[in-house]
Amino acid sequence: MTDIILDAFLDSLKVLAAVAVCTYIIAFIEPLLAEKIKLKGKFATLIGVSVSLLPQCGFSVVAADLYRKRHITVGTLIGVFIATSDEALPIFLSHPDTALHILPFLAAKFALGLVFGYLIDFILIKSRNSVEHHVEHCSEEYKIRLMHCDSAELAEKVTKTPPCDCVDCADSECRHLHSTSSPEPKHFGILSDYSAKFAIKTQKREKVSRFVIKPFLHSIEIFVFVLVVNIVFGIIIHFVGEDKIISFLGANKYIAPFFSVIIGAIPNCVSSIVLSELYIMGGLGFGATLGGLCMNAGLGFLLLFKDIKFIKRNLCIFAALFCISIIVSYLFSLIFSFGTLIF
Repeated sequence: MTDIILDAFLDSLKVLAAVAVCTYIIAFIEPLLAEKIKLKGKFATLIGVSVSLLPQCGFSVVAADLYRKRHITVGTLIGVFIATSDEALPIFLSHPDTALHILPFLAAKFALGLVFGYLIDFILIKSRNSVEHHVEHCSEEYKIRLMHCDSAELAEKVTKTPPCDCVDCADSECRHLHSTSSPEPKHFGILSDYSAKFAIKTQKREKVSRFVIKPFLHSIEIFVFVLVVNIVFGIIIHFVGEDKIISFLGANKYIAPFFSVIIGAIPNCVSSIVLSELYIMGGLGFGATLGGLCMNAGLGFLLLFKDIKFIKRNLCIFAALFCISIIVSYLFSLIFSFGTLIF
């Protein structure tokens, strides 16, 4: 048992290194991205899908929030969910033998996110028109903070907006539309009534928190998740045998794609870790892993399902993504003969 834990710990340290590098890079480029990301118009899906390829699930949470406020279409939301990369990238990068395998996954998720995102919006014309109408009547400005799931948010700035009493706008959770009185604006950064000295100290603390502490804590969190998964896998392999596990999954290859999508539906980064580790072990094929990763939208669905009022709508979105992931899983499994990639 000691050897199992030691091996799991050493393997997890490799993942920690990859996760830390990715997390700190995102922490530094996130402010630059946040200034330029505007999910509006015809390029909303393209921008959303592109950003979602970053190894974090924060953007899926932000996209769910934007969808609830009727700032993006359902096609853009599903495109973002499909493309969400979560922790698969650092897991693959921590294994030199399979590091390049992540490239076809990212390329496929990008293409699938675009295709299904624009296709759904093309079909659901009424929904698309509703969002366009809402955006025209809302001058709310926002910045997007990506970092990771815990700190993903919209920093909003309220501007004067003419009231709109139509049904489409009334169904939105955007809170800056239906009042004739102009709400107090929320300012980005430090409130103006703070003293200059206290403001400087606060800014320094925020920078240390954003660029040092939060990335470190996030990396440790992923390290713990990976360590637990590796210990569980190590125990199973020790008592069952890796060959038997791979043989079992190979003998049930027609069930594996469905099984991987079920795992992907778990709203947590652990699902992407498990899927990536199973692929690297050789237990899951490319198609099955791809389908599971397409279904994995981080904590995006948790935010959506907070709205009990729109439970039917949210269930339809979940069912649509589940069906898309199943189709993708089996289609690519057939194309690659239920096997992994060979480089």
